[in-house]
Formats: sequence, structure tokens, C-alpha cells
Amino acid sequence: MVVTCEISFDNNKFGIFYAGQLVSGCVTLKSDKVKEVQAALVKVVGYSLTKWSERRMATTKLYVGREDYISSQTYLLGSEQTNDRYTIQAGVHNYNFAVQLPYQSPSSFEGRYGCVRYIVKVLLIRPWKFDQAYTHGITVLKMMDLNFESPILKVAAHSEGYRTFCCGPCKTDPLKMEVNLPQAGYVPGQRIPINVVVINNSNMAVSKLDLYLVMLVRYLSVSPEHSRVDRIVISKAKGDSILRRSTRSLTVELTVPSTPPTCLSLCKLIQIAYQLEVEASVKSVREQQLITMPITIGTWPLGVGSDSRATPGIVQQPPRRSARYVGEGNELPLVTSIENILTSISPDMESPRYEESKHTLRGNINEEELHAFGVNEFAPLYPVYNIDSPIPVISPNSPNIGYINQSFVK
Repeated sequence: MVVTCEISFDNNKFGIFYAGQLVSGCVTLKSDKVKEVQAALVKVVGYSLTKWSERRMATTKLYVGREDYISSQTYLLGSEQTNDRYTIQAGVHNYNFAVQLPYQSPSSFEGRYGCVRYIVKVLLIRPWKFDQAYTHGITVLKMMDLNFESPILKVAAHSEGYRTFCCGPCKTDPLKMEVNLPQAGYVPGQRIPINVVVINNSNMAVSKLDLYLVMLVRYLSVSPEHSRVDRIVISKAKGDSILRRSTRSLTVELTVPSTPPTCLSLCKLIQIAYQLEVEASVKSVREQQLITMPITIGTWPLGVGSDSRATPGIVQQPPRRSARYVGEGNELPLVTSIENILTSISPDMESPRYEESKHTLRGNINEEELHAFGVNEFAPLYPVYNIDSPIPVISPNSPNIGYINQSFVK
């Protein structure tokens, strides 16, 4: 190979950025001999893409959609507007670049039927032969501070449901199930303490309890307009059985793994939501009772640095959903460092580690380039915190033990 290319980022080894942050770095071209090009440029692109097919009867229909967020290019040599040729001499050549990400960029995501993807490309333009592309995937995250998303996320959440089995003269007394959470907002690395109260007034035993943390991804297409939902279990646990005509209260923890934050509005093609599911199985009739409860996954935890009103890493303060960025300026801020954001919010808190999600896919960042060099596979990295979990909420009407329902004891 005549030319090799390395793309590196300033003080950012893994290429992880927040929306609004300056993506700055260096392009290093190494050539073992003279190379002629019309132009050499660096592009930063960000887009969402959905694509899937569905077969009905004897026909198969394709559904696709695309939304662009950024398409910035900086010429390192020459221009595509002229026919001049430029020479890359043998040796090592360094070029600096800097591009600011849009403030309303959705978080990176690689899924089964679509993606939200950000790529830095270096292109060597050669109309007389073929263009060469060198790519580097980057992770972009929206700063989702749970302290300022919604007041509802801070308070305890409760849900309950009733279920009877069989019908007519064989109809059972109701099985009641309650689910209690100390809060509705969490971050990866936290454990969700779920208090479940099962009041089994029926004459059938609950054979098992299954608890799931579920990621729901809605994919939408533009041509033609359509949607589909992918349900992914990202964490699960089991609870004890419950005897007939008895009550049991138990607390089970589910760990939130590395996963993208909740996103319902920034991306028009991919929406990401989360919910807890608690399922009680009655083996004798092969039926279940299911309770679901929505939760929000963010990139900054509740109760940490919530009194802070500004972030030093920002040059100008625009109106934002998060109060950390509220100010009088109307221009976009310049977020210069992830570390500035996190340490300024809570200097004493340990910075998160960034991990690949185990339940999402790896994407091919070179699928749009015919002559691309470098690694094809890319997986975004998400922040995972090492912080305490909230204290579980215990139902005031049920102790955390099992007991026989007195009203049914003869």
C-alpha cells in the first residue's frame, strides 16, 4: 500500500464525544513514494439509517429511511472544484482538523434494523482511478442528566394489577401483584431494586416470578412509511414461588448493563425506550400475569451534582433541557472536554468507564465506501458508573416475608 492513514483525537483515546462537543484531532498520512491526488479531505458525517424487508403473501416489501445530522468536510490538499493535481511526497504528513457536533445529535446506536452512526473519513480524491477512503467510527452521546429530565424520575414509582383464572363457577379469586421502585431514572452500572408484592387469593400457586429489564427499539421508515418494534431483554432475574392463598413480598435487583440512553425525540427514525416487566406464572393453568413499568436510562445519575447550575467546559451557555446548560446566550456552546463536563458536575465522583453494549450489534462503517481501508466493524461505547443503588421501597402493607392470607384460613 502506497499511503496509510491514522486518525487520532485530541485527549480522547477512544473517540467518545458528547453532543455539542468539538471533535478535534490529527490526520497522519504516511507515504512510501510520491502519490498524486486531486484533493485530500477529512469528512465528519452523522446520520441515522433504517432498513428492513417484510414478506406478505407472495411479495416482499423493502422499508428504508435516512436522516442526516452532520456532513462537514475540510480540505487538507487541493479541491474538487479544480482539475489540478497535488503531490503527496514520500514521508509523514500531519494535518489538524476540528468540527463541532450539532447540539441535538442523538446517541450512537447499532441495531438489528438500523443505526445512528458517526464517522470520521479521510478521502483521497482521484477521478482518473478510484477514490481511497480511510474511516474511523466515533461514539456520540447526548448529555442526558436525569436530574433535569423530568421531576417524575426522582419519585417512587408504583404499579399494580389483578388477574383471575378460569371462568364461570371455576373462576378463581384474584391474584394481585404490586411493583414498587424507589425512582424511575437510572444509569448503566446501577442496580434497580424492585419490590414485588404478590397477594395470591386464588387456589393456585404461583410457580415462579420472572423479572426483566427490556429495551424497546422502534424503527421507522420513510419510503414507505412504516414501523416495527424490536424487544430485547438486557437483564433478568428470578423470584420465589408463592403458595396459594398466601402473600409474599420480596425485593429483587436488576443490573443496568452498558446500553444507549433513552431517546424518544431526537431521532425521527429510531426510538429507544426501556421498561421493567414482572411476570407471575401459574403452572397449573399455564397462564401468566404481567406488569410493566417504564423507566428512563440516562448518561448522568440522579442525585449527583444536582445543585450545579453551570459547566466550566462550555464557552457560551444556550437554553437547554438540562439546567446545567441554561444561560443567556443563544449560540451553540463549545464543549471542549468530557472530563470538564463530568468533573465540574461532581468533582468527588469517580468518572465512568465506557463499555460496548452486549445486547446490540456491531456495525459496518465502511458499507457506503467501495474502496475503504481500515477496520469495518464498529461498536459504540456507553458510560457505566460505579455508584450505589437507591434504597428499595417496601410496600407499607406487606412485610418482606411470606405469610398465609388469614381471611382464607378456615
